[in-house]
Amino acid sequence: MVKYIYKMRLCIYIILLIFFDFISKYLAFSYLSLKQIDFFSWFFYLHLFLNDWIAFSFYVPFLKILTIVIILLLGFYYIKYESFKKNKIIDLSFVLIISWALWNAWERVFLWRVTDFIWVKYFSVFNLADTYITLWMIIYFVLVVFKKDK
Repeated sequence: MVKYIYKMRLCIYIILLIFFDFISKYLAFSYLSLKQIDFFSWFFYLHLFLNDWIAFSFYVPFLKILTIVIILLLGFYYIKYESFKKNKIIDLSFVLIISWALWNAWERVFLWRVTDFIWVKYFSVFNLADTYITLWMIIYFVLVVFKKDK
């Protein structure tokens, strides 16, 4: 019973993160369509950008198919190799990556583009879901690199 409650909690986290990303993109689309908001105009501002490509404007042929394949591979990897470890940090890191993947995939497949709105000058434009994948990579990398063998 506890195992099912834990899995249900992970699903709720995924739904909440997708919801936060949806709301952030909805607000960006609603308020940033005709203007930009400067926080530190020399470094950071909010401006709507509809991204047809992937990170750092790389073009990838068959992007929709690749997106779905990546989601399936991530899910398979987590179920086969990580879920049985009962490591809450790994579980939460995969919650981040699955949340990112599902919402960005939905946008990519049905809207043909992803809504980005956070601009960091001389670096990139991204969205809230992109921060999920960045956090996932950092958490997972640290766990793998500093893993202590028992």
